[in-house]
This record gives sequence, structure tokens and C-alpha cells, in this order.
Amino acid sequence: MAKAVVNTTSPLAGRRLLRDVNRLLASGYRTTVDDDMANLDVRFEGPLGTAYEGGVWTVNVAMPLEYPLMAPRVRFFTKILHPNIDFTTGLVCMNVFKQAWSASYDLVNIFDTFLPQLLRHPNPHDPLNHHAAAIMKHSEKLFWEHVVLCLRMYALPVFLAPSDLVEEGLEKRSSDLSLSDLLSDEDDDDDDNDNDDANDADDAASTAPPAAGADQAGD
Repeated sequence: MAKAVVNTTSPLAGRRLLRDVNRLLASGYRTTVDDDMANLDVRFEGPLGTAYEGGVWTVNVAMPLEYPLMAPRVRFFTKILHPNIDFTTGLVCMNVFKQAWSASYDLVNIFDTFLPQLLRHPNPHDPLNHHAAAIMKHSEKLFWEHVVLCLRMYALPVFLAPSDLVEEGLEKRSSDLSLSDLLSDEDDDDDDNDNDDANDADDAASTAPPAAGADQAGD
């Protein structure tokens, strides 16, 4: 990384931000940082023992000039199904990023504590994703099934082999993937057409008249 021109209002705040970013990197989080440290893209893995386990999301952290007095803005770049995370923008609704933020918190707290807590304990009564909240209120079992389906569509680790995705019925991995893609029967139609062509060829061969040479040989 080039020498940073830190995006803060004071040298003291700049040193704090530099320390917090270095601490996040030292904690093992794969992070991309821009030159003035105004934006970080962090690789976040779903917490163990939850329906989000096994998923990998890119989370953007936008650092305000007033950091650490003001909380960063946190949003998921990778699609995720959660009542307190907007499905389109990825913005996170969590009290700690609003009234409850403290200057004693840092970036490691966000990824070690706050986001894992959010995924473990979704709150359908204060939603950003009203559809997810409605599903959860209707049936938690159905909600967690949708979470797993969404994870498999958008948040599978990129190092999985294509054969693993095929076994799961997920040949595509794209932010535009939809359930209709998973249920597509185009391949079946192609197979049926191939089989029809083969059957037509067999029928033509069985009804063709014998060659002249073959009649003479029989006589």
C-alpha cells in the first residue's frame, strides 16, 4: 500500500485510524484499503454454528472524517438474506452503528463481535428487508432455509471447484442468478432433441430400400 494520506480531521484521529486498520489486518481479515483509508473492503466469513456458516461476504466499511467519534458506515457488497440488512444496498441496521457507538470500539470489534451477533440474532421487528422479516415471522424454519439458499446462490467461497457447484445444482454463480436459472430445463430440451434426431435416423435406415448389388447377390 502506498503511503497513506489519512482521511481524518486531526493527526491524533489519523494515528488511531492507522492503528485500527493495522490491527484488523493483523487479526487475519483479508482487507483492501484505499490510499486515504476512507474505504475498506473486508472478507467476512459467516459465524460457525449458524445458517450463514460457510458463506463469504465482502463487507465495505466507509470511515467518516470524525472517526472514532462517529461510527463507520457498514454495508454488504455480497448479497445476503437478513431482516436487518437491506438486500439491494447491503446497508446494515444495528443500534451499535447509531446511538450505541463508542470511541472505544474499533474495526476488529465490528468483525469479531458486532456482525457475528447480528447474523446469530436477526431481529424481524426492526427490519430493513421487510420480505425477510415477514418470512421469519411466519416460519423461522422456512427463513433459515431461504438463508441457506441465498448463501449458495451468492456467497459461496470462490475456491470451490466447479464440480462441487454442479453437485449442488448451482452451475452459475452470479449476482444476477435467480431461482428460474436453477430450475431451467433448456438442457433437458436439448437432450430430447438429440434423442429425437437419433430415433429419426434409425427409422430412416430401417425403411430404406436395399441396394441393387444386394439383390443380385441374393439371386
